[in-house]
Amino acid sequence: MKLTIYFDGRFWCGLIEYESIQGDYRACKYVFGPEPKDKELEHFIYFKLQKFMNKNDKYFNNMILSNETNNIDKKINPKKMQRKINKEKRKPVMSTKAQLTINKSREQAKKGRKQQKKLHKQCSKKEKFDLKQKKKLEKKKGH
Repeated sequence: MKLTIYFDGRFWCGLIEYESIQGDYRACKYVFGPEPKDKELEHFIYFKLQKFMNKNDKYFNNMILSNETNNIDKKINPKKMQRKINKEKRKPVMSTKAQLTINKSREQAKKGRKQQKKLHKQCSKKEKFDLKQKKKLEKKKGH
């Protein structure tokens, strides 16, 4: 078994890699939240880790059973999986809710500016059209 602690941009996480009872390789992610202290890690390893791994095994066993009943035995190409993983890694990580909120407000402001610009454009087109019509009428009258 191997436990790796890392910071994913938002939270501190633990990546647990182990060999299951069936002999296959399994990995799962545990989110700690803020940076864990040594005592928290000890408590996790001694008291929570085994329960977490058993829960993960049960989940995977249920998934395997459901796949067998559906006769879906689809393997993912390793290169395709690696591309997916690299694509996910390249995505920018929003570290806080504040940043997400700021981005949403920027998008709303952008939409508002677009609407204002569209209205202004329509008004100026209408004014130009009305001015042309007025000039055309004055020419007809002979002034």
